[in-house]
Amino acid sequence: MGVNRRRNFFIHKDFQSRFILRFVSTTTLWAVAAIALFAYFSKKRLQDALYTTHFKVSSPGELLLSSTISAYTIALVLFIALLAYAISTLRKKHLTPLYMLKKDISRIAGGDLVTEVSLREEDEFQDLASDVNAMRKELCRNLVKIKEGQVALSSAISELQRAVLQEQPATDHVVSIKEAVARMKEHLNVFTC
Repeated sequence: MGVNRRRNFFIHKDFQSRFILRFVSTTTLWAVAAIALFAYFSKKRLQDALYTTHFKVSSPGELLLSSTISAYTIALVLFIALLAYAISTLRKKHLTPLYMLKKDISRIAGGDLVTEVSLREEDEFQDLASDVNAMRKELCRNLVKIKEGQVALSSAISELQRAVLQEQPATDHVVSIKEAVARMKEHLNVFTC
C-alpha cells in the first residue's frame, strides 16, 4: 500500500507576488472598466428613453439589456487585450532566460566546461543558473581528476614498456599501473550512465 505524501514545491515568493499582483490588477481593471462602461451605456439608454415620446418596454431588464451586452462586450475585449499583454510580458521575461539556459546546458553537454553560465541581473531563474554553474564546476573538477588519472596511467604504462624493452620488468611497474587504474575507476564511479 503506497503512502500518499504531500509534495512541497518551492516557488519564490517574489515571483509569486508579482504574478498575483499582475493578475489582481488585470481583473480589477477589467471590473472597473465593465462597471464604468455599463454606467455610461445605461445612462445614455435611460436618457434616450426619457426624451422619447414613443417608448415600449415590457420590463426593466429589456430596457438595459442592450446596454449590458455592449458594456460587457467592450469590457471583455479590454480584458482579453490586458490579459494578452500580461501574458506576453511574462513570456518575454521568462523565455529569454530559459533560452539562454538551454544554450548554456547544450554547450556544457557539448564539452565546454570553462565558460560560466550567467544571466543578466534582471532575468528570472538566477538560482537555476547558479545551480547549473555549480554543476559545471563540479563536472570540470571531476574531469580534471580523470585527466590526471589518465596521465598517471599513461606514465605508468610507458615505464612498464621501457622496463620490458630493457628486459627488466618489475612488480613496481605493475603496482603503479594498478594504482593508476584504481584511481581512474574511483573518479569514473562518480558518474552513472
